[in-house]
Amino acid sequence: MDTGIPQGSPVAPILFATYLSGIYDEVEAAVPGIHGLSFVDDISWWAKGKDDEEVAAKLSEAATAAIEWTVRNGVAFDQGKTEAALFHKKRTAPKATVVVGDSKVPFNKEATRWLGVWLDS
Repeated sequence: MDTGIPQGSPVAPILFATYLSGIYDEVEAAVPGIHGLSFVDDISWWAKGKDDEEVAAKLSEAATAAIEWTVRNGVAFDQGKTEAALFHKKRTAPKATVVVGDSKVPFNKEATRWLGVWLDS
């Protein structure tokens, strides 16, 4: 049995947003200080922290909670498209990485593109 939302359908964004709506409350409840932000099929998690290690730990917990939600709800994310960005006042490169499933995602040293906008530290 195939599952999913028909690509290109005018109703696809509404169905997708409705289906995924439960992930935000669940992840935000599971990880104090994490916040979700999305647009259609792009999901982002953001957190504040005193240093890059604290932020990476919160994002790693959010990734774990999100993946657990997807397993229970028959959704799969393309982990290969996962990026991490750190916005801070320091000029030093972050040393921490975000753990997403079996992968370690370093904070981008340059810029991250989200919804056609380039964001840099």
